[in-house]
Amino acid sequence: MGKILTIVVPTYNAEKYLRDNLESFDIPELLQDIEVLIINDGSTDHSVDIAREYEARYPDTYRVITKGNGGHGSGINCGIAHARGTYFKVVDADDWVGKDAFVSLVKTLKATDADVVYSGFLWTYDHGEADKAAFQTKAEIAIPFEGVAYQKIYPFDEIADKLYMKMHNMTIKTEILRGHQIQIDEHCYYVDTEYITYPIPYVNTICFVDAFVYYYRLGREGQSVGMDKMQKNEQNYDKVLASLLHFYQQLGQEIPCTQARKQYIARIIARVIAGKFKIMLSFPPSAEKKQQMKQYDKHLKEQYRDIYDSNINKAVLLLRKTQYHTYYLANMLVRRTYW
Repeated sequence: MGKILTIVVPTYNAEKYLRDNLESFDIPELLQDIEVLIINDGSTDHSVDIAREYEARYPDTYRVITKGNGGHGSGINCGIAHARGTYFKVVDADDWVGKDAFVSLVKTLKATDADVVYSGFLWTYDHGEADKAAFQTKAEIAIPFEGVAYQKIYPFDEIADKLYMKMHNMTIKTEILRGHQIQIDEHCYYVDTEYITYPIPYVNTICFVDAFVYYYRLGREGQSVGMDKMQKNEQNYDKVLASLLHFYQQLGQEIPCTQARKQYIARIIARVIAGKFKIMLSFPPSAEKKQQMKQYDKHLKEQYRDIYDSNINKAVLLLRKTQYHTYYLANMLVRRTYW
């Protein structure tokens, strides 16, 4: 019997969290419908031993694939190559899914033919509590958009201007990824945005599940979204941004794309650029850094006007409105917030 869903778990030295992740998929009524690919990305801890336990217990559901270290994007690429499910979802090794919500997602996948199925996620703050049930949670996006009809299949272009979809929200047809040879940058952080952006030109339909499926763990030591890590890995961030801008230039030319989807992609990239501004503002203030920001913004306005105009970040809007006279104030606020 074919699998309706492949869950890909890119795994690198995640022994502290991996059991929670894999256990969350151990739902007897779903085991025949799903496969869980644990992509062991050259781990040197006991991650692969934990993964093998589940593979031995449920060989028709859990599968371990070991490869050399290539980063998060490499794990996704490997998952795309090996997936056997009709749909495809990435769940990072330190995250997990909620049982009832996950059951609802799988039931929807079995009943729909939408290219993408969108479900909710919760920020989950890990402050070291022994029981995950004690973690504080918060929905970044409470509803997909005002007036959404759950389970209805929408033409993507019809609601693209209302929508923002993160990796944690997205379950997508495997054939879209494999058939269009979607490839994510390897040996690089911050590639989630590539994964949610590159398939969009080929997404014609979407439906929505009224459930918070994904628990996104925040607060763990060494997380790449911490500001100290983002400063250290600024070149990685810039590499991803450059890849996204190159992709954007191809839309409507080498890559067929409707105007609605191109505008949706412009809004995604505008959010990534706001993140770049946040990183630049997190460094000690200087006239040189201020000038770099102004020059970058000028280049963006001249070369990528649609992306420039798609910005909704208040700090970036204020910097532009004041011709960067508020640079030092913005710098102080960012550094006070993140340090």
